[in-house]
Amino acid sequence: MRKCSELEVKEKVEIALSMLLKNDAFLLEHDVNERSISHKLAEYLQQLFSDYHVDCEYNKNNEMPKYINNFWNKVKIKDPLVYPDINVHLRNTNINVLVIEIKKSTNKDLEERDFDLVKLKAYLSKGDEYCYQFGVFVDLPCGKNLSSQEYSLKIFSDEDEINFESKYYGKV
Repeated sequence: MRKCSELEVKEKVEIALSMLLKNDAFLLEHDVNERSISHKLAEYLQQLFSDYHVDCEYNKNNEMPKYINNFWNKVKIKDPLVYPDINVHLRNTNINVLVIEIKKSTNKDLEERDFDLVKLKAYLSKGDEYCYQFGVFVDLPCGKNLSSQEYSLKIFSDEDEINFESKYYGKV
């Protein structure tokens, strides 16, 4: 299985987001649950990453629950299990291409956003058994006046943010 490039991942995620915004704006305008939005985005990603499995909140590492050991050294939380919003991977293997965390613009909880960014970096850590190739943080516009809002995309590799951050303004 060949590795994906940074540009390929960025392009595929942007295409999937465009499809989501075009076909499922209703979900964003009506500020539905993040899981519903993640599910629709995962459907579009599956079309673009056809050699892989695309799953929402997939919490297994082979047969075991998914934990991020080095992550829990950085934060204190009661539940050590992790549930990535979207995984692009091969099930029951250690081939993990892309992990995505999503936040809606209507979720103003800065701690939750920071928490997702720390989780993404932990998923990418070479010291972690999952060692995802790429991590993406998507901030999606939600609520009324959707067309005047923006969405942003941050892509990470090897725990570092890749040089590009995309922001889209105006009509989505």
